[in-house]
Order: sequence, then C-alpha cells, then structure tokens
Amino acid sequence: MKAMADPILVADIGGTNARFALAEMAGGRITIRDAQTFRAEDFETIRDAADAYLESVAEKPTRGCFAAAGPIINGEVDFTNSHWTLRAADIKGPLKLSAFLIVNDFYALAAGVEHLPEDAFVEVKAGAPLEGAPRLVIGPGTGLGQALIIPTSSGSKIIATEGGHVSFAPHTDEEIELLKFTAREHSYVSVERLLSGHGLVNIHRALCAIEGAQRVSLQANEITAAAIDGTYPIATKAVDMFCAILGCVSGDALLSTGARGGVVLGGGILPKIRDIFLKSAYCERFTDKGRMKDYVDAVPVKLIVKDGAAFYGAAAAMAGRQ
Repeated sequence: MKAMADPILVADIGGTNARFALAEMAGGRITIRDAQTFRAEDFETIRDAADAYLESVAEKPTRGCFAAAGPIINGEVDFTNSHWTLRAADIKGPLKLSAFLIVNDFYALAAGVEHLPEDAFVEVKAGAPLEGAPRLVIGPGTGLGQALIIPTSSGSKIIATEGGHVSFAPHTDEEIELLKFTAREHSYVSVERLLSGHGLVNIHRALCAIEGAQRVSLQANEITAAAIDGTYPIATKAVDMFCAILGCVSGDALLSTGARGGVVLGGGILPKIRDIFLKSAYCERFTDKGRMKDYVDAVPVKLIVKDGAAFYGAAAAMAGRQ
C-alpha cells in the first residue's frame, strides 16, 4: 500500500445518511479528519451532498472512494433503502477527481478492520482465532451487511456478500409468530427484514400484536431509546429479541463461511445499544449450534464502537490501487 501524497475524499453512503471525510496516510497509518454527516432526505443526489461537504472544507481532494450500502452492478449502486443512485460518472467528472472508486460499505468496513486502533473495539466473546481462517464482518444498520476477510499469501482479500438477504429461520415459538406476522406483508422474509432499523420496527410491531398490546408507533431510534431507559417493556423485549436473532444469524454465517478467524460486528445500531447488547442472549444464540457448538464456541467476537470505521477501508481501498 502506497502512501497518500494528498487527502482523499472518503464517504460512507447508507440508506439514511451520507458521511464524508478526508483521509491521509503516513507511515502506513490512516488518519481520518473533518468528518460530517448529511441526511439522504435533504439532498436530491449524492453529488449534491458531496458538493455540500466540499464547500465546507478548504482542501479540494483529487481522489475519492465511496463505500455504498448495496451491491455494485456495472459500476452503479441502486440503494435498497434510499431514493439515491450512485454512479461513478456522476461523481468523478463533476467533482474533478482524477481517480474514483465505489466499494460496498461492508467491503470498506472489512478492509478497514486492520487499520482501526485497538480502542475501536470491545470484546463480545472471548475465543482463540484459527490462524489462516477467514474472518466474518457482519452488522445491522439501515440493512444487514456482511463481508469476509480472506487471508492470502499476498495480503487480505475482501469479499462482500449479500448474506443479509438469506431466509429468516425462527428458533423459538415467539420467533415463529414473528415470522408469521412479517410474512403477511412480505412474501419472502429475509433476516434483513428483522435485523436492520426497519427490522427493529417490525419486531416491535409483531410483539405488540402477539401480546395483544396497543401499539405505540415508534421509529428504531425511539425503540432503542425506550429500551435503554427501561420505560417501555415491549421496546426492551424487541431489542432483546433483535440481539438474540443476530446471535443466531452470526453463528449461521460463521458455519456457512468457515470464518474461524473471528467475527467482527459493525453497523450503526449495536454501538447505540452497547450495554444492552453485551448483556443480551447474543452469545448464547451464537453458540447454540447443536453438534457444531464447540466449532463455533472457539471463535472470538468483537464489536466496532468507533464512528466512521468504513472511512478507513475506503482509504485503504484507494491506496491499494495507486
């Protein structure tokens, strides 16, 4: 990886927010500065948001790498959870960038793992990583992202996946009722229908119906806030169920990929409910794999708690292609 001679424009584009920053590299170390967040609903296009950011900083970078929350098809990203579309041609020329890359947001998150400082993580579950095995990066935000870090003789290779769209498999009677409730509105119930911001709302709605309680219309951030405050029992139960299902899905993904090198949890939701999450049934459900319990139990799990982690990977992706 070559050193950056000038700042690079990095962005983390999700279904709800667009985050921009400038990245620099010196001595193999990436530094992120001047980070700002813009709401997707406030801008017609991603270029408009990028222009607004560049107007606020003195430097005008000539290279950029944007991490996007969605699959990249023919150099474009149509966001599942946003009105935006990201095309290289709409960004590179208008922003006067000599080099521009689009990468999947969880590709960027995975690429940035090795560049994050130690205090960017907290331990969720102890374990002994298997040398040479892949690592899994997974986490809920606007959607449920997933990527693999594959060790090779020439360095780590990142593989972004769409594992968030696998089928939801309930494991308790209550989760069966949750599946039935969600299936009334969606003929295919993926895990992302439950493990995302909208998914948390779906779980809360389902629990209100299952328990015959009058539903209070809450957004995801309101549900997590009520759970943290302990003021609304069904909100607390919804967050607990969310964490338990994530444990099950993470363990399934580990089995499917052989990611015995470790699991890294990311996304925007978990750091906000950190204390609840660390006391939840996540680890119990993560290792509840029958005959494969010992296989899964040996794997360590840690949570990224540092904001802007995808910026590091976007910068690393650009630096690696210079």
